[in-house]
Amino acid sequence: MDALTLSLVSLLLVSLAIGAYSSRSVKDTRDYYSAAGRMPWYMLVGTFMASNVSAGLFLGATNASGQNGYAMWAAYFPTCIGYLLCIGFVAIWIRRLSDRYEIMDLTDLFYHRFRRQGELIRSVSSIIIVFAYIPVLIAQFIALASIISVLLDVSYGGSLLAISLVVVSYTLLGGMLGVIRADGVQFIILLVGLLVAVPMALSAAGEGEVNVGWQRISRLPEIFEWTTPGLPWFAVLGQLVWLFAIPVQPHLVSRFLAARTERDIVISLPICVGLTLFIYTATIPLGLAGRILEPELESGAYYYVVMAVNHFPVLVGALALAGIASAALSTCSTVLLIAGQTVSRQVLQRLPMPGWFTPMYGARAGVLMVGVATWLIAAIQPLGIFWLVVLSASLLASGFFVPLFLGMLWRRASAEGAVAAMLTGTLSAVTVYLVNGLFGTHLFISEVFAGLAMSLIIMVVISIKSPASEQEMAVLDCARKLPAGLESRPYPG
Repeated sequence: MDALTLSLVSLLLVSLAIGAYSSRSVKDTRDYYSAAGRMPWYMLVGTFMASNVSAGLFLGATNASGQNGYAMWAAYFPTCIGYLLCIGFVAIWIRRLSDRYEIMDLTDLFYHRFRRQGELIRSVSSIIIVFAYIPVLIAQFIALASIISVLLDVSYGGSLLAISLVVVSYTLLGGMLGVIRADGVQFIILLVGLLVAVPMALSAAGEGEVNVGWQRISRLPEIFEWTTPGLPWFAVLGQLVWLFAIPVQPHLVSRFLAARTERDIVISLPICVGLTLFIYTATIPLGLAGRILEPELESGAYYYVVMAVNHFPVLVGALALAGIASAALSTCSTVLLIAGQTVSRQVLQRLPMPGWFTPMYGARAGVLMVGVATWLIAAIQPLGIFWLVVLSASLLASGFFVPLFLGMLWRRASAEGAVAAMLTGTLSAVTVYLVNGLFGTHLFISEVFAGLAMSLIIMVVISIKSPASEQEMAVLDCARKLPAGLESRPYPG
């Protein structure tokens, strides 16, 4: 077994072992879904970064960087702003509410803020979460299976099955606690792999000289333009989707619920933003170096993978590929857990079940169901990795951004308005996405702007006609200012 294969197999086995070990500490569904609020700031940094740096970045976005150069900052810049909103604003609000109410996911958050239609809004938000998360989950499965298929020289279907079994198994066993612990290990591997890959790629592009490699990259046409033929103006503006999607991603909500205190969230903010800037900056020269080294890249191939196999020393290539696999594994596990949690709580636990079918069985059965469904869809590879991730972001932003932020900032925001906004925003985004795809148009620039606009209009109009109840306003006041002594109280239980 060579070093490349050994690194990937070892990573999969370590992740599986962490999940199995963590299962010993999972006593109930609160442990399973939110790690019972026991995570310090440094574990928050690891899990936050690992779960958001996906294979879509290392494979899809790196390929896009190779063709479009620094125009890719059109996607990276709004993402960084989204992180600031998410950690510095949404996370604090969510964490404070969790000190007063039992909140284990985003659907619970909407339930308590919009109590008048609590069960309805929980059901609607659950459907949107599963519908929006399937594309990004498929993207990670495709990425991992593609890497394993190339390295082990096995069929894509065989490698997809193996990856699906490992990811579903360690997520199913360890829950959020296992996912967060595995994320820490995976993020270290990811970061080290990136640190060695960038100078090695520049050196390979310069035939052994890093500065020569950068000079060759600098002479490539159009790499310093705002727009390119592959990333026209409407695609550039469409990348603003990340500003609206990042703050409402359900898997981030669960990360903040796992925080030990509010102070741990605040400490993690500048560290996460700094690491994000570094990682995003590094992907662009990687893609451009790949463009020089592999000018005739085959369709379906990825610069990062080809460079790791053909142009890096064996150990460096092993680290680089392990980094990609780590990014995909961490995103797979966290999204799989949240989607499975939603299926379990909103479907399985509402059905008549035999006495032995406990909530913990239901939690794990939800993960298994989503994992099997994703495996079946990933087998046909419906879209490219990068665009699957973008589609998921558009659906989340269209469905949740307006209800969440108006719910935080506007006391009159009502339950009826929130439900209508979720449905209208999501359906508008899907409609525009399908029309754009069928006719090659760019109506509303991007589907996300159609979803956001319709969601905002509907929620404001309905909330004015039917304002929030006193109980709903009290929830908002609770999050804005807690009684003395609650600010640093650990998660109850």
